[in-house]
Amino acid sequence: MGTWPQTSAMFALARFLGMLAMPTGLLWLGLLGATAWAWRRQRGLGRFLAALTVLFTLAGNLQLGHALMGRLERQVPPFPDRDAPLEALFVLGGGTELDTAGVPLLGPSGDRVARAAQLWHAGRVRRLVASGAGSGGAHPRNLGAETRALWLGLGVPATAISIIEEPCLNTRQEIQAYGRLRRKEGWQRVGLLSSAWHLPRALALAQREGLAVVAVPADQQGRIPPWQLWHLVPQEEGFRQTQLACWEWLGRALGR
Repeated sequence: MGTWPQTSAMFALARFLGMLAMPTGLLWLGLLGATAWAWRRQRGLGRFLAALTVLFTLAGNLQLGHALMGRLERQVPPFPDRDAPLEALFVLGGGTELDTAGVPLLGPSGDRVARAAQLWHAGRVRRLVASGAGSGGAHPRNLGAETRALWLGLGVPATAISIIEEPCLNTRQEIQAYGRLRRKEGWQRVGLLSSAWHLPRALALAQREGLAVVAVPADQQGRIPPWQLWHLVPQEEGFRQTQLACWEWLGRALGR
């Protein structure tokens, strides 16, 4: 038992040194070195590099990235577990990717797809509706069709799945298409499922379009992990989450 703290410390140090050897770690070390060099020789340049280093450090900080995502996710109410089943659940695109053979698979936000299937199997939803379009090299991607293929593989019958056939290239277009489909089908109680950090913008768009929906969050990423030594080094996950959060705020400011 006495060797556990020593082993843990050695692991943390090894992970820290490994992160420093990664491209972002090397760039961070280069910025620190350049800042120290310039600060002694040209104070104005040193201040500029110091500010750049601080921004780079914060943008890639894992703790800050999770905190920003959590701030978005806390704006979304939890899905009510005991209410009557939803007549339809609108699932925003973005949860799928294609492998090298063009076969759909779950992407980084694939919990959107899995969560929808889980709710259908639990009897919480009567119909799943997929949407979205994207670029795929020479051929445009039908994100709704990709989502449907994955739902079929997860045991959801084709009779319980609908697809928005019109190409929707952004969230606003998807929301507008959902509104038209809801009026056509006469659905009264519908849900809107997306990543929890994306839902605040999607719900604002739905409200603007007059589409009343029940928020169904998935793909929560706002839990801040316990601090570790290697979190000092800017890293890919931190940059990803910070950029996603900033993208959501920008999209909401632009009304898209």
